[in-house]
Amino acid sequence: MTEKRSEGGQTRPEEVAAYIAVMTAEMVRLARNHKLATLGYLLDVARMEALERSRQGSEGESKRIA
Repeated sequence: MTEKRSEGGQTRPEEVAAYIAVMTAEMVRLARNHKLATLGYLLDVARMEALERSRQGSEGESKRIA
């Protein structure tokens, strides 16, 4: 992962969450293709949480007043 840096030089939590959402989506596919249903389910829950967190951060930015 190439980390994008915010003004403070740190990766923002919503960027990390978006990356986690992408990576867990691939892991969900692998788990389900190998008949690891419970693991696939748990990874999908993690993916959905990461996706939600990534959206919360981007919505918060658009609401800021410059």
